[in-house]
Amino acid sequence: MIYKTVAVFVLFMMIVVNPFCSFASDKKRCSGAGVKEFRLGELKLCINEESEDGNYLLQFSNDKEVIFEGECAFKTTEPKIVRNAPLPNCKSLLAYCFSGGAHCCTSLFIATECGRRTSLAVADLAHGDEKVNFIEADGSSRKVLKIFDWQFAYYAPEDSRIQLSFASSPAMARLLVFDDERWRPDGIGEFSRFYSRLFRQTMQEADGSSKEPESAASVAIKAAYYCIMSGQPSERATEVLEKLLPEQWKSESPKVVSDILRAISEFNPVETIR
Repeated sequence: MIYKTVAVFVLFMMIVVNPFCSFASDKKRCSGAGVKEFRLGELKLCINEESEDGNYLLQFSNDKEVIFEGECAFKTTEPKIVRNAPLPNCKSLLAYCFSGGAHCCTSLFIATECGRRTSLAVADLAHGDEKVNFIEADGSSRKVLKIFDWQFAYYAPEDSRIQLSFASSPAMARLLVFDDERWRPDGIGEFSRFYSRLFRQTMQEADGSSKEPESAASVAIKAAYYCIMSGQPSERATEVLEKLLPEQWKSESPKVVSDILRAISEFNPVETIR
């Protein structure tokens, strides 16, 4: 069964649900010493590194109201504005909120100004703790955000005694696309060259990787995942798994393919705030 930590759910409730109950938040919390401000269109981001309870305050507002306000454990990365992203003549502001705790959990706030509209979204990065970057994929003029799918953290096929440790768990690259004024995850075959390249790299990794069962199983799952995302049929992914999985995992191959397909279809880490 694909493992999803309770901490991810708690973080989602803390930073996505609670702010909508606090539109009347006092903007004075974003004033005084330790406060920095960033502007993007009608949106203002203010961060307060010296809030009363010692946490890191992150607040988005416009001239009328507070749109989002949340407490983070501490600042991991300075917010930044990226020009000509995700489209020419557009701008994006990226800000991070870390919940604290081992392996968990980071959320990315994406404010995007395209034309007259400025939107705000939040993406659950789960265990990811690195800066997210815009990239150009498959020669497209639009830029996409590269994040990672952590649904296979501590993965174990259902009714099986085998399981991956966190250190051996695979995290697969995925892309967030700005489409029709919203951010969304990419689909199977949408960026076939991008995932074909990752598939080839992972197959090379498998050839030179350790024969330790957990590591081999992790690489096999990554290869099959990228195989499917590149647009190849699930039968091909099954062939890849049967070739790469360690002996004690081979009987689980159909179940692993099913879990990969479900993970791909259910991957939707981004929510639109406004």
